[in-house]
Amino acid sequence: MEAVGKGDNNPEDCPVCLTGFDDLMQRPHTMPCGHTVCTLCIDKLKEQGHVTCPECRVSHAVPKGGHFPVCYTLEAVLRMMRNIKVAAAAASLPPSAEEGKGAAGVAVKKETMDLSKKMRSFLEEQEATVMATITACQKAQSQLDEYQKSLTNWGERQQQLEDRLQGLMDQSKSARELVQQEGSRAAAMGEEVKRGEQGLHNVLETLRTPATDQEAGVAVAEVFRCIGEAEQMVEECQQCFPDASTITVVRKVREASSAAAQAIQAALETHHIVIKEEVHPQSDPEEPRPQADLDFTILDRVQLIMMLSWKQAEDLRSLTQPNRTLLQDGLVFAVHQVEDQRRHAKISFEDGRLYLHALREHPQPLGMATLQMSEFVPPSPPCTVFLDLSWPGSAPRQVQIHLSQDTPWGRQLVMLCTGQHGPSYINTLSAKVRNKGQTGEWMSFGDGFGASDLLPELDVGKYKTSGKAGAVFWLVDEEHWNACGQFGIFTRDCQCKCESTRVFGEVVDGLHVVAEAAQHSNIKEVTVVDCGIVLRD
Repeated sequence: MEAVGKGDNNPEDCPVCLTGFDDLMQRPHTMPCGHTVCTLCIDKLKEQGHVTCPECRVSHAVPKGGHFPVCYTLEAVLRMMRNIKVAAAAASLPPSAEEGKGAAGVAVKKETMDLSKKMRSFLEEQEATVMATITACQKAQSQLDEYQKSLTNWGERQQQLEDRLQGLMDQSKSARELVQQEGSRAAAMGEEVKRGEQGLHNVLETLRTPATDQEAGVAVAEVFRCIGEAEQMVEECQQCFPDASTITVVRKVREASSAAAQAIQAALETHHIVIKEEVHPQSDPEEPRPQADLDFTILDRVQLIMMLSWKQAEDLRSLTQPNRTLLQDGLVFAVHQVEDQRRHAKISFEDGRLYLHALREHPQPLGMATLQMSEFVPPSPPCTVFLDLSWPGSAPRQVQIHLSQDTPWGRQLVMLCTGQHGPSYINTLSAKVRNKGQTGEWMSFGDGFGASDLLPELDVGKYKTSGKAGAVFWLVDEEHWNACGQFGIFTRDCQCKCESTRVFGEVVDGLHVVAEAAQHSNIKEVTVVDCGIVLRD
């Protein structure tokens, strides 16, 4: 039995019954896990429409028709092996070997088998492949175990948070009940005060109608009584209301609940990356898989997701080395697919900052790690976008624009810097320079879109008016700007009120680059060679 132990099975034999495969009753059937069992054994292993693999213990549903597919490749290899060795096997095996169906017969068969060098080499290659796959499975299992531990820890922390939120809800409910009780008490006291006031009005009438001294005395006595009761009610009202304890509890619970609600809302508005499995086209089965892709483990992806989550204050220095290497090598891409069009946007790590570049239809490099784009690109400002400008005699230099408030033009600028909806500012030109060399100098960008369909109603929204250097704006009196994505940047302060400008952003880095571009002799040579959005400062 030791000769046919698990991991050392003869490829000609079924690993369950240790009997050689044949072309009739014991044909080799391959399960989804890759292991092969003969017809008779796989039928015996069937239980309630499932078969548990005897090698890896994975359960598989029985396919329609009741049979797993026959491994024709293995049958062909076995036939070839039998044809090559039939003469030698017949001469070397004793007659008893023909009858041996147990482990001893198999052991004798293995000892006396004479394989060709080519076949031995082939089997050794297959063994090495199997061992490498086993190692990969073990690594994957280790990663899944660690990931499961992380998920368990997150679940426990989430449960603790739910308990705290539930406690806050209970406190809020108690505070609401206190408010209702106080309201009922105040309403009851109000009714008493109202009745006292009505009594005083009635007494007032009696003071105006007495006919005799005796009636006047009775009226005065009634006045004294009603005034005393009313004054007592007013005094009780002043002493009993408000209930300081109720007000204090309600105020504290309201402040805590409001802070928690704002924190939850901010968390819900945070955009997270979703890992998207890359579907590669069919390739040569002998072509090795890129090593970088294998090194990009499950936990690396988790860490990268956590780090790239929009508006999350995560320190870039906490990046693991595999993630940092992939980013520095330009091997992390965001995937964006609309219908049948699939494009990629590179995510780069430069000077301690993360940048998402505009989508392009460039070829996929080997070993790339892919993330889905739509989940972590901000749908609207506040955010920071960038343009890389270049002109003859000048290397590309970057201009960063911060969009501090949510406006239609700000959303459009994000859309055109990322290319999510088709066009982007890449390869567009500068249109013109106004007031060149004078106060109020500004330069326009975005020439070359033509009649692109952009966002409607760009003039709707709260815009500032400013002529300060660095202000990013669109002009109300130039309607064609709305249709082609053009915008302007002041390079020098303007002394006028600039009522026609609608400011939606500010240059926070690279204003000197725009100023130099404005002085170039041919302004239409100034080109946007790249653009995108700053994911993390």
